[in-house]
Amino acid sequence: MGYNKELWKQVIELGKKNEKGIINQLNRDDVSTIIATMEFFGSTVVWMQQTIFDLTTPKFKVYDWLGMCIMSRNNDERKFNNVALKVLINAYLKAEGNIKKFVENLRVEDYDINREWERIKIDIEE
Repeated sequence: MGYNKELWKQVIELGKKNEKGIINQLNRDDVSTIIATMEFFGSTVVWMQQTIFDLTTPKFKVYDWLGMCIMSRNNDERKFNNVALKVLINAYLKAEGNIKKFVENLRVEDYDINREWERIKIDIEE
């Protein structure tokens, strides 16, 4: 299964433009917000654990992490994980790569009602 290279490129270019520094600027509450979103939308424990590792231990920038997920980082059970990934990507794009706005968006936007994330295509077969 192939991934949406245009979406990957959009996320990476936006991130390189907006995420400065060597590591991400997420704190524990920010990562908890990301994980809570993933959990709400049915992500697997494996992907959530990998995300905690990716965003806290080696501290990938958010765009690096999202780019890896678009490519296949959430492949342990992609059919379950893609809904959360679409929500996360939608929030990231809506925040134009601004991490504070991205996390704030996840905290205040009700993506169970606002389903604009459904337009996001992760896999080329969608």
